[in-house]
Amino acid sequence: MASIYKRSESEIYQAQFYVPDAVTGDLKKVRKSTGHTNKKKAQACADELERTSQSVMQAGSDRAQRAKALLAEAVAEVERETFTAPTARKYISKLLAIATGEEMESYCIETWTEEWLRRKARDSSQSTITRYRAHTQAFRAWLGDSRRNKPLESITSQDARRWRESLQDAGRTGKTVLAYCKDVGAVYRAAIREGLVSFNPFSALEAIDTSDSLERKPFNEEEVFALLKAAPTEEWRGLILVAAFTGLRLGDSARLSWEAVDLNAKRITLIPSKTKKKKREVRIPIHPELFTFLESVTVYSDKPNAPVFETLSATKIGARAGLSQTFNKIMSNAGVERGKPSRDIHEESVSDSKEKKASVGRVTYERGFHSLRHTFTSWLRNAGVSEEDRMALTGHTTRESHQIYSHGDEKTSKAAIAKLPSLSNASKEEDKA
Repeated sequence: MASIYKRSESEIYQAQFYVPDAVTGDLKKVRKSTGHTNKKKAQACADELERTSQSVMQAGSDRAQRAKALLAEAVAEVERETFTAPTARKYISKLLAIATGEEMESYCIETWTEEWLRRKARDSSQSTITRYRAHTQAFRAWLGDSRRNKPLESITSQDARRWRESLQDAGRTGKTVLAYCKDVGAVYRAAIREGLVSFNPFSALEAIDTSDSLERKPFNEEEVFALLKAAPTEEWRGLILVAAFTGLRLGDSARLSWEAVDLNAKRITLIPSKTKKKKREVRIPIHPELFTFLESVTVYSDKPNAPVFETLSATKIGARAGLSQTFNKIMSNAGVERGKPSRDIHEESVSDSKEKKASVGRVTYERGFHSLRHTFTSWLRNAGVSEEDRMALTGHTTRESHQIYSHGDEKTSKAAIAKLPSLSNASKEEDKA
């Protein structure tokens, strides 16, 4: 018969009984908590635990006996109301080990996020991985050291909503906040596919307002001419021409190689870095002005992959003296406005801590080097190039993303309106009749 006793530090009765060992056949002592403080209920529970354990050990193979014993323990935890998600994982892991001899992989928020990033790095561009890491790190930093090591399912929709609100309160725009939540939500979508969790806490979030997000704007012809005139070097002048007449992003423009340039066919062919993993190639005819520049460039290397811009190709993009900041200075020298900032920078105190400024993200403007990509797409649209052909030239795969870059200008709009029929003329014709 099972006996019961109390530990000195607890009011809960413990059960103690003996069962045969599945391997040796010898009796082994078993001690389990009854979960009760009432002596009568504790004794009844202890007797039931003993009967269950003995019946399990009396039937089935060695593995079956061990599995049944494990299940009996799980049932006892259910009865004691101590069965939780971590407990379930513990028993499933033990059952898998009994059945196959293999341990089940177990992840917490921190370790699964790192595993997800490792897998994504195999099929994503460097810039995309940098974004994924920044967004997921922001979420883990918000959780703190203690919670980031908790089970994946410990995050609730309320947690997801509170984090999103903290991003909004820090001054990030609606579209930026959506990007953060989308990327962290992707971590959970992958966990669902792996069978690690059954629910994505970010999927329950309602839509938020994104009207505060800046709309990127293109340059007009006069402004592009002013930028070319203000270019500090011939390489910079060429870089602006490349971006304006190909729509390539800053990194792809600066690192353009002669291998991608076919002056005989007057065509540039390359796979943009953003779609490098997917091997999505773009072919762009060379504009006459750009062709004139490329013909004038002196090539000092006989290697086919030599850069068109020898100096600029070796310059970082985002550094303090990098390509982006240099272009901002060119805009200033050219008298070309950058447009509205993403937040009111005049409200920031010079005494604000670096941590506080970093928490709200960097300030962006309506116009910068990327506006040349908008300019290229808008010129194509205003010239009557079809949307399908524009997408092929820019490398866009969805109409939604492409439409962001297609801006109509006032001159084209006026010309379009002028083509509409005149109702007054129709009225005069009716009067004559």
